[in-house]
Amino acid sequence: MELAVLSKENKELKKIELKDSIFKAPIRRQLIFDAVQMYLANQRQGTASAKFRHEVAGSTRKIYRQKGTGNARHGSIRANIFVGGGLAHPPRPRDWSYQMPQTAKQTALVSALSVKVREGNLFVVEDLEAKEIKTKAMAKQLEKWRITKGVLVVDKGSEKLWKSVRNIANVSLITADNLNAFSVIAAEKVVMTVDALKKLEARLAKV
Repeated sequence: MELAVLSKENKELKKIELKDSIFKAPIRRQLIFDAVQMYLANQRQGTASAKFRHEVAGSTRKIYRQKGTGNARHGSIRANIFVGGGLAHPPRPRDWSYQMPQTAKQTALVSALSVKVREGNLFVVEDLEAKEIKTKAMAKQLEKWRITKGVLVVDKGSEKLWKSVRNIANVSLITADNLNAFSVIAAEKVVMTVDALKKLEARLAKV
């Protein structure tokens, strides 16, 4: 399949051939879901923590005598039913991260890219190289392409471009090497340079 390459003036320069195995692949929704869940799980800090009853401060003395008071029997002020007592099943620090097989992650990425192509939300541009660090100029460039909301810019990796894009609301930047299914699905529109496209196709050549 072919896609138009846009110039900085929003004019079609040429057509570029996209690999059907990457951009016209069957959409594996379950794999996309699994990849998104993995990404979100790996972002969790896992630092939530609370105390068991044996960890909170409080006397070990029996609150009142076992019988004759008319109350339920209790042995500790630190029980979980009392204010200031410990929790019965408190959260503890843990590592939530896990990994999917590499092939599954790549297939999920291919499926996500295929979704964007079918929706008409994948744009290929000739160049996005920033001559200087200028957020305003980059924002104007995106407006020329009429791409301003929920944009993911995929580039080969440029410090000037990254510093120009990072302060624009609803716009994020990622390199072709680090592109993943979550980033693609989370964005409304994906803008990719020709160089980044070639790099991505080389990376996913064996999928």
